[in-house]
Amino acid sequence: MASSTENSAKLDLTTCTICFETFKTPKYFSCLHSFCEGCIKTYITTTFEQKKSGIHCPLCRLFVSKPEDVSIEEWSAKLPTNHILVSLIDMNESKSDKKLCTACARENESESACSWCVNCSESLCEACDRAHRRNRFTSSHELVGIETYENSELPLHHADIPCTEHPDKKVEAYCTDHSTVCCVTCVILKHRKCENVRSIEDASEQKKRSLEVKDFRQDLQNLKKSLDAMVNDRTKNLQKFDKDIQNIKAEIDILFTRMSTHLNRLKSDMLSEVSQIEKEVRPEIEDKRDEIQCKISTIENDLALFQTNMKYAPPAQFLQAMEKLTEQKLILEKFVEDQSKEIKDVEVTFEANEKYLEIEKEICLLGKVNLRKSKKDDLPQPTDKFINMNELKKILTILLTAHPIEHYVEHRRTPCKLEVGSGAREESASPVG
Repeated sequence: MASSTENSAKLDLTTCTICFETFKTPKYFSCLHSFCEGCIKTYITTTFEQKKSGIHCPLCRLFVSKPEDVSIEEWSAKLPTNHILVSLIDMNESKSDKKLCTACARENESESACSWCVNCSESLCEACDRAHRRNRFTSSHELVGIETYENSELPLHHADIPCTEHPDKKVEAYCTDHSTVCCVTCVILKHRKCENVRSIEDASEQKKRSLEVKDFRQDLQNLKKSLDAMVNDRTKNLQKFDKDIQNIKAEIDILFTRMSTHLNRLKSDMLSEVSQIEKEVRPEIEDKRDEIQCKISTIENDLALFQTNMKYAPPAQFLQAMEKLTEQKLILEKFVEDQSKEIKDVEVTFEANEKYLEIEKEICLLGKVNLRKSKKDDLPQPTDKFINMNELKKILTILLTAHPIEHYVEHRRTPCKLEVGSGAREESASPVG
């Protein structure tokens, strides 16, 4: 029996995130996010910009280039179909209805089903069950009781996958040298000199026994954990940033409360400068956090796809999915590695000017707002060959706390200073007040 978590993941996999209904012809991008063909067609036609020659995935914002020689209207149809989701949807739908004998239904007869043929993906009544077991072509098929079928997790029915080179042929072999599934014609024409061409079943079993696949679930989980940590770290940095801003505003209010009408003008200038920093810096931190959060969404999607493929996918579908998932994992690892090196902390502080107690005409500087970025040395680094994906997700979560910001505000009306620093380096910036 599947756990509630697995069931919810399976339900999520069969729901389009655009229309929030069960997929109708699921198509997927290179990031492995799937959408209804109709939904993604509408999305493409409404968001495509000719000058950008592509679109962004609605979920993870990955840029997807438009294929050459394909019109905007045809693009969605040319996207690859997610066969594992099609099979999963068919299985879910077959379990949701009252079971009648499929064979009898073809003869316009209604008989209650008592068993399910795993190989044929059909329900059978008692008479058809006996005939199925006696027929020499179907005697080896696996039959289970209808109640067992409705309450258990059985492998998905094998769906023939068309060859990309020869659409009228189905894939039957796997070339290890080129890491691709292919039909018999491809084997003869393109892979006859390859040394490692195996049947789909043998290649699938070998892949499942490989160290790469054994560690894959943990790798994705470790990536997700690292991204979670980065999101948490970015959230904490935003909270501290907001608190710094509020503390500065409070100090500014106290200073100006003690001053005359002349100082109210300086107060307005100073608050304006602080607000400008907040307006410019805060969105950059949020954008970096949101970018990393999108990667977390990608990993959660990859985890669900991987678990479903491991449990339900026929060999050809499994091999295709693993190739895509492996490519996606490498992209995520590179993203985390890059962010770990580039990210910096953002800090804003305020220093009051002691001269505010002097006579009005001598007051030219009320305080100094400092904005600093510091390199984070405590971020985990993705250095292992089989990276712990929970740790990688933690890295990206931490990265959300800081986004490199180069900000220089030009001199205004008074000779006051606004300093923006990065690490040990500090630069003079615009006046505050």
